[in-house]
Amino acid sequence: MRSIPEINPINGMLLGLLGLLLAFSFSMSNSRFDDRRHLIIEEADVIGTTILRTDMYPDSMRAALRSALRDYVERRIAFYETGTNVEKALSEYSAAQVESAKVWRMAVDYAKKDTSANTTRTSQLIPSINDMIDIASTRLAAGEGTIPGSIMYFLFALCLCASFLLGYERTGKVDWISLGGFALTLSITVFSILDLDRPRSGLIKMDGPNTKIIELREMFDK
Repeated sequence: MRSIPEINPINGMLLGLLGLLLAFSFSMSNSRFDDRRHLIIEEADVIGTTILRTDMYPDSMRAALRSALRDYVERRIAFYETGTNVEKALSEYSAAQVESAKVWRMAVDYAKKDTSANTTRTSQLIPSINDMIDIASTRLAAGEGTIPGSIMYFLFALCLCASFLLGYERTGKVDWISLGGFALTLSITVFSILDLDRPRSGLIKMDGPNTKIIELREMFDK
């Protein structure tokens, strides 16, 4: 029966610290990924609600609001489709803010017409527009929020030190299967953390949730 090699106590502590940091980093990146996914779906719901509430307005006002909202939706779709081009993404975000400000101004100007019907309509639409504007900035902040660089650098350094010390301890009697399995598992774990933390690049993306915003185009054809 093959005996399990003993691990130096210091190396054991180092591996324990590495495991703790990996678990912490993975939990943080996964939580941020879920938050971003939920925000995209929530934004699609808020924009959809805003589009539906324009039906309460007269045809001329409804057409103007929907035209501005259509442009806004296209900008929000383009914001995601820019991928890793941060400069382009920020440009599309700013353009979307211009379109949302246009929708807001139209609703506010219409609200100044002092009639009970206008008050009822705007009391429904304006809060929805406000939510639409707020969630766009919230989503931008969520996208920019990643695991601090200091934690990632410490994680890389800890992986390097743990691998070096384990390899040094086994000089002359290297178990290549165990060593390869450890290296592969460690690499996949770190890659998964980075992939979850930066969904605009890598293998894990937000294509699924983003289709909810793309589907909003169909609402303008009704």
